[in-house]
Amino acid sequence: MCPSITDWISAFSSVLSVIISLGVLLVAWYQIKQVKIQLQSLAESQKNSTLMTVLELESELNKRKEYFDQCNFELRAYDIQINSSEVELNEDVLVLLDDKIKIARENYLNALDRFSYCIIHKYILDRDWRTEYRDVIFEAVDNYSECFGVSSRFRNTKQLYEKWKSE
Repeated sequence: MCPSITDWISAFSSVLSVIISLGVLLVAWYQIKQVKIQLQSLAESQKNSTLMTVLELESELNKRKEYFDQCNFELRAYDIQINSSEVELNEDVLVLLDDKIKIARENYLNALDRFSYCIIHKYILDRDWRTEYRDVIFEAVDNYSECFGVSSRFRNTKQLYEKWKSE
């Protein structure tokens, strides 16, 4: 028995369907591979972005701490000048230096609070920064305890302090 024309058309359609299916599979595989590459690139970009954010936060924190320390040094230098009898005590200068120190301390604690917020809300990983900043947080809360009372504006720093203290 000789195959009929319909059998040939059916066989040809099946072969053509297999070829088209394989082509679609190949295109899908290629697109999935491209998506995977793009996702890896996106993950790397996100990692770099997070690192840049952390470095900016860290830089700002260090800059504010430096300025706070500089203000404290100015007060001590003024005290040395007065004690060495080079300069007479000027209450206005003391008030000015005190105000400068309070503002510098508040700016430093604000930056520390922002950093603490990022750790608490997992924008940056706790385990990566605990060893480096545990002492900084503890020192700030312990040395400036008057700033961390019940109605403190620096709640994130206080919360992170309590968390790290209990661990």
